[in-house]
Amino acid sequence: MQLRASTVVEHGVEQVWDFLGDPVVTTPLWDRSVAAVVPRSAVPVGVGWEATTVSPSGKRQDFRVTAYDPGRRLSFALLTSAMFKRADLTFQLTRTPSGTRIDHVLDLELRIPLLGPVLRLTSKRALGTDLDLLKKALAEFYRSTS
Repeated sequence: MQLRASTVVEHGVEQVWDFLGDPVVTTPLWDRSVAAVVPRSAVPVGVGWEATTVSPSGKRQDFRVTAYDPGRRLSFALLTSAMFKRADLTFQLTRTPSGTRIDHVLDLELRIPLLGPVLRLTSKRALGTDLDLLKKALAEFYRSTS
């Protein structure tokens, strides 16, 4: 199952990349499901870098960066999950005349396929909301650092 959402932000590709490429600091600013990102790797963010996300309720999930193409693409794989056999999350960045288009793609394989229709309905809306929050977080982040 694949879920997609897109938005265009008024920031350049470099700014969007710098923001997304620092998940420890920035992910909790916009992703409602993440209260903290705890690095599991002692190396800088790049292919192979691992981290644990902690939800507001304390639930933990481990991720590994699988693609790191500066200014273009950042992908993560969920390492273990009771719900998913496999889950890959990708941010694709494209320069536009008005800023940057962010395409967020979730490629999922459920352990219980019957949950697919419910997940598709709820997740599509949640993914759009997350991108709206990402857009607001980018604006606030760069307003406060300028």
